[in-house]
Amino acid sequence: MKKLLTNAVLVASLISATSAQAEFSGEISLTNDYRFRGVSQSGEEAAIQGGISYFHDSGFYAGWWGSSVDYYAAGDSLDNNESFESDYYIGYYGELNENLTYDATLYHYTYPGSATDVDYSEINVGVNYKALRVSYWHANDYFNMGDYYSYIEADYTFELPNEFGLTLHAGHSFGGIFDDPNNLWLEEYTDYSVTLNKSVAGLDLSLAYMDTDIDDLYSVKKDYFANSDAVVFSVSKSF
Repeated sequence: MKKLLTNAVLVASLISATSAQAEFSGEISLTNDYRFRGVSQSGEEAAIQGGISYFHDSGFYAGWWGSSVDYYAAGDSLDNNESFESDYYIGYYGELNENLTYDATLYHYTYPGSATDVDYSEINVGVNYKALRVSYWHANDYFNMGDYYSYIEADYTFELPNEFGLTLHAGHSFGGIFDDPNNLWLEEYTDYSVTLNKSVAGLDLSLAYMDTDIDDLYSVKKDYFANSDAVVFSVSKSF
């Protein structure tokens, strides 16, 4: 239930770093709601996030990303004391031609201070053709819950007038984790979003509408693990 840089953003950073012959890049951001795959990770409250990446001209890259999180109310019997997500990744990026690229990334998600061990790893493989990205994610032991989780997604970015950008996203979550009635998500689901982006005075602004097709039985309208329609605003600074 986490997100470092979306791979679409990571790939854009790779291309930018390569063209600028830069080896390091970073970002710090603030959002009104940290949502990952349509589900709130911050109880619909603001979250501060940031990361740093290293890119080598051979195509290899590595980095770290972190965010504040809030999964349960204080005193809740399910509260595992997670308040911060700290993620590490390493990967490879390659170009087949000027329009077609690919990447493979291994992520390791950690929660310092968590009462129990919920750290786990996930692999992502993606293909990018011009403004379209398609990728597949797989975690063999999701949140150390004993079963696998998979995710497939597609993103398409349009260039709009006045240097605006518009990204359409759709993703589908599935896997053995959804077959266990003791787990939080009891059905496979699809999430989707529309995001408008623009850079202003050195700041990157984004405004997104997000929703899922989770039915009423498992729908969470607000607060912790909210998975219904939401408007998410974020502002970030790259360096």
